Parts: sequence; structure tokens; C-alpha cells
Amino acid sequence: MGEVLVLEKRVIYSPGTDYDALWKKIISELFEEFILFFAPDLYEAIDFGKGIVFLEQELHKVIIKHKKGKKIADKIVKVSLKNGEEKYVFIHIEIQGKKDPDFSRRMFTYFYRLFDRFQENIYSIAILTDLSKSNNPQPFQYSFYGTELTYRFNTYKFNEEDIPSLKKSTNPFAIAVLAGIYLHQTEKNYHKRYEVKKKLLKDFILTNPNLKSIYAEALFYFIDYLLYLPHELTKQLTKDLSINIEKEAKHMLYSEKIKEAPTLAEYFKTVREEGFEKGIEKGLEMGIEKGIEKGIEKGIEKGKMEEKRNLAAELLREGFSVEKVAKMVKLSLDEVKEIEKICE
Repeated sequence: MGEVLVLEKRVIYSPGTDYDALWKKIISELFEEFILFFAPDLYEAIDFGKGIVFLEQELHKVIIKHKKGKKIADKIVKVSLKNGEEKYVFIHIEIQGKKDPDFSRRMFTYFYRLFDRFQENIYSIAILTDLSKSNNPQPFQYSFYGTELTYRFNTYKFNEEDIPSLKKSTNPFAIAVLAGIYLHQTEKNYHKRYEVKKKLLKDFILTNPNLKSIYAEALFYFIDYLLYLPHELTKQLTKDLSINIEKEAKHMLYSEKIKEAPTLAEYFKTVREEGFEKGIEKGLEMGIEKGIEKGIEKGIEKGKMEEKRNLAAELLREGFSVEKVAKMVKLSLDEVKEIEKICE
């Protein structure tokens, strides 16, 4: 029999942010840690050493067609169990954040559709991201003249989590849950959100020597988008974190995955603008128009150099030699060796 995992996530947050995509992205990147944090019993049965395979289209046929007009994130993962059997873990994720009287019925609906289609064992868990104490889904029950059914499923509730315990956890999803809790707590106060976001990015990611690079990159992107801030506060955050980024977490600058995250995008923008300004100043010092043009070109070249360094970092992570990377991106051996040290 197969192992099927159905997850129901509920969230409503700031306009303009695709929270479904955020959860889907971090779960894809850190799937093993996700299972360990939210479903430790299932984690013990899976042999992650044999790899996992995401097969999105299969679940799309079963559930998505029943969800007209709703934007959801879904996953189906092929895994191997420790007993040697090859199984499937089906994950359904719906992001929402308010009490829904029809919640348990829908959980059962997804269960029987999956069971009917795949005839697999199903592990169901509902992850409730809102902080309402009244949101306490009960088992789905059906009774009609002697025909009875009770469907129970596992739940994980943000409102029951202990913040100090989350801060001590080494699992990256503890930080993700912490960010989700702060999102609700700062819903109407961007200045308070600024403070908690700065603390999360600085203390838990940028200056945390024990955090793996893959965790740092995934969490930085997730938190940066999840805890939305207006542009002016984002600029201030970039300024406050720039020293930490350049000293403790310089490798983040070479990550293609997160360079579009709001805070780092602002950082790169600042670097480019400073390059232009310094170029113009250099030209003015020379006192001639051609000098100004050359100064501006130097500012542009600085931006191009960052792109070369980013590419070099990605190639090094893919296993290319220092000599090969230097030739491919047209950097000196010393420059590539320096990037290699930062990426280690």
C-alpha cells in the first residue's frame, strides 16, 4: 500500500503576495525538513537517502479540477520507505487563515478522492496558520439511517506553538512558523513588523553560524516576501542589514535563488546607484565631459561584475573547477578562488 500525505494549509494575508507559492517553494526546497517538523511519525518511515521525485501533474488531475476559481499549491512526491517499498506521498496544500465551518468536510473530500483514485494509505494533516483560539476543526462525521462515518485527521496549529521553543529549534520550519505567527501579530503595525523581520533575518539567518546555506537561502526568501514591508521600510532594512550581508553572509549575494528578494534587490540597487555616483564624481574630478562618461561606464561595469560573480558562484556549486569557471566567466583565478572561499 502507498503512503499518502494530505496537508491543508489556511492563510489570508497582505494583498499582492502569493503566499501559496511561498509555502510551495520552501516545501520543495526543504521537503525532508518539512516532513520532520510537521509529520515526525511519517518521517521515521521514509528513506530519504534514496531520493524523492515530485510529480505535480498526477495530483492536478485529482484535485485541481475540483477547485475552480481557487489558487492553491499542491504536491505529489514519490518516496521510498525504509522497508524497501517504493511509495507515494501526496500533499495537498491550501493557504487560508480563518475559521471555516466546512473545513473538515473538505478534508474528507480530498481524502476520498485520493483514495478512490490511487487506492493508497493516506496520512492527513491540517496545518492551521491563523492564531484564532476558536479555530479547532472537529472530525468529519456522517450518519444516515445506520450508515455512519467518522473521519479524523492530524492538525498542527500555529496558535498552540510556544515561541521560545520555536526559537531554540534547529529545524528551518520552526523559523518559518515563527515568521507566520509574527505575520498575524503585526498585521496592522508595519513598524513592529519591521523590528521582528530585522531580528529574524539578522539573528536567525545572517549571523547564525550553525545554519546551513541551503536553509539560509530558502528562509531569507520566504521571510522577506512573507513579512511584507512598504518600500521606505524595506530601504531602511537594507541599510540596517547591509553590514551583516557583506560580512557574515556574503555568500547570499551570489545566490541566484534569492537575489530578487525585496531586501537583497534593494541592496543590489543601492550598490549599482553608488557605483554610478562614484563614477560621476570621478568624472567631475577629471573636469572633462569624457571623464564623466567613463565614470558612468565604470559604475555600469560594477553592476556587470556582480552578475559575473553570481554566475561564478553558481558554477562552483555545480562542481566546475576554479580554472574552468575563470575561463567561462572571464574572471581572474584569484577572483574565482575568493568566491570559492565565500561559497564554502
